[in-house]
Amino acid sequence: MLGIALSAGGVLLPGKTASAEVFRYVDRDGKAHEVEVHDDAPAPPSAAAAEGQPASGGATAAAGATAGARAVVVVGATLDFPYAEHAREAARLYALPVELIAAVMKVESGFDPGAVSRAGAMGLMQLMRSTALDMRVVDPFDPRQNVLGGARHLRILVNAYGGDLVLALAAYHAGPGTVARYGGVPPYPETYRYITRVIALYHRYRDRGIPPAAPATRTVVL
Repeated sequence: MLGIALSAGGVLLPGKTASAEVFRYVDRDGKAHEVEVHDDAPAPPSAAAAEGQPASGGATAAAGATAGARAVVVVGATLDFPYAEHAREAARLYALPVELIAAVMKVESGFDPGAVSRAGAMGLMQLMRSTALDMRVVDPFDPRQNVLGGARHLRILVNAYGGDLVLALAAYHAGPGTVARYGGVPPYPETYRYITRVIALYHRYRDRGIPPAAPATRTVVL
């Protein structure tokens, strides 16, 4: 399983409130931040939606994450979530934790196979048209094709960044070109929130199981 160890550039510390889980991190300037993670929070715009946003906040993260040789599923974890069979297949094919794939699906689309972002990202894993073509996805709204394509893309990014999950997620959200331009996680608050939420959900799913939810119908993300 992928290990996650955030450095001093962004340390996540879990806490709780009545309705959400709070993750605290300290940026490189020593400023403390808090991020609340709600299970029912709406998914943010995905893929390259962060492109073109003004750089602000200056929050940067770095991680040393070791790519697992095989996917591991926590015993007792709830796997009766929407499109779980596709996530399990993708986890086996691309040696990613099924909980990580589920976390990306949740944050990207809220498990909605018909979701479309403002930037044009499509489906469960919110693939841009060019990415879908690169990943050999013929129909981005087909749940199996989308999950397998998204997981393959994430696996490629994890490999490209030497197992650094934070950079891989930054590239998944904002694009590899943006990560290269800034030499790390781009200083977009939305991208940092995205990374934080995916990692928080990944840990939650890994430790507590993945709560079941009804699949959504096709929607357009405004």
